Amino acid sequence: MSTNAFTTKIPLRFKYSLFTFFVISAFAVLSTAGYAQKIVEQQPVSDPVEDYIDAINNVEAEYSAYSTELSDLYLGLGKSLYSRQSYADARQAFQRGMQIERVNYGLDSLSQAPYLLSIADTESYMGNWDESQKALENLYSINTKAYGANDVRMLPVLDQMLDWYMTSYDDRSANGGYANLVVSERIAMRMHHILETDVSLDDPEAPDRYRRLGYLQYFIANHIKQHGEPSQSGMTFSTGSSSTRASSSTSHRHFHRGKVALERVVESLVQQENASELDQAQAIAELGDWYLVFGQKFSAAEAYQLAYDVLEDNEQAEQLREELFSKPRMISFSLNKSPEPDADPSETQLQVSMLISEYGVPQNIAVQDPPDDLSADQLQALRREINNQRFRPRLVAGETQPAEHIIFYDKPAPKS
Repeated sequence: MSTNAFTTKIPLRFKYSLFTFFVISAFAVLSTAGYAQKIVEQQPVSDPVEDYIDAINNVEAEYSAYSTELSDLYLGLGKSLYSRQSYADARQAFQRGMQIERVNYGLDSLSQAPYLLSIADTESYMGNWDESQKALENLYSINTKAYGANDVRMLPVLDQMLDWYMTSYDDRSANGGYANLVVSERIAMRMHHILETDVSLDDPEAPDRYRRLGYLQYFIANHIKQHGEPSQSGMTFSTGSSSTRASSSTSHRHFHRGKVALERVVESLVQQENASELDQAQAIAELGDWYLVFGQKFSAAEAYQLAYDVLEDNEQAEQLREELFSKPRMISFSLNKSPEPDADPSETQLQVSMLISEYGVPQNIAVQDPPDDLSADQLQALRREINNQRFRPRLVAGETQPAEHIIFYDKPAPKS
């Protein structure tokens, strides 16, 4: 029997009743949903700080003031207070959580680590840099007691410490930033010692670890170039001949340390089972970049030629050489690698043309279609900033050649 035939036997009044039922049900569902939405909208927004305090009070009432569940609650409370910039209260919460960890697991327990890092952050925002350093030294101490100073398991801890000092660098004055770099270099030396003694060059993490140590040396050398090196009295070097010799010696020291680290990157990639000729070529070219920014032009040219030749046996040699070496590239030894810039400029960027010499020096710098609001001072600042950059030059048959180049650059802020 067909559906139509069946429905024709339903009395008309029942058809209307069914229709009414469906309509009423639909309105009921919609009304209920709307009412529920209103209830949700009228609910007060939960306050994480109050929630953590209530939870802490409940745990203390049911168990004790040193219950193991409390330490995590205090860590969460501290982070909530930190996020609303209540730094003094956040510090107190972190310290209380750490105290509970110590009572339950011992004065040298590794479970204190997140509290110590959080205390270091909080103290830095309060301007208490010495207290931040004490917290990080405590973090280092409890880990060395657990593993030993030269154990490979110290590398993640040293990574955390190095990240902290480099991240907080921008928040400090020139002298304060230099103090961060002094500690960072000590950390790097400890990492280098562990890598040299306990980590094989064929370890998959070895290239990135050595590369990071090399980049740090550039960061330090660049800081000294811009701000000078504070003496014991806190004053920077003068511009006299003794200052020049000291600066040259310092620059050479960081050049040498960075060079050794980047050479290790190349050696490690040669031994890596999964490393390609492209990986090796990029690492050798980066070593050439290192020579170039430190004024070692002939060593740079030799490294670039070697990087070009490494791709000789690759099936896609010409294509890879074209991608890597056919146009200049700005040299950047950034500890935090940023993605490649977009091909098109943003509204705040300028299109800048220049000639990159065979030694990576920008020349004939010109802004294409400069906007009307670009002042002479801004243009001068932009040229000065680009002049201080160095570029990996174009390679033709492995030899450096001058080449026209275009980049998109942020427009300098006007002087206030």
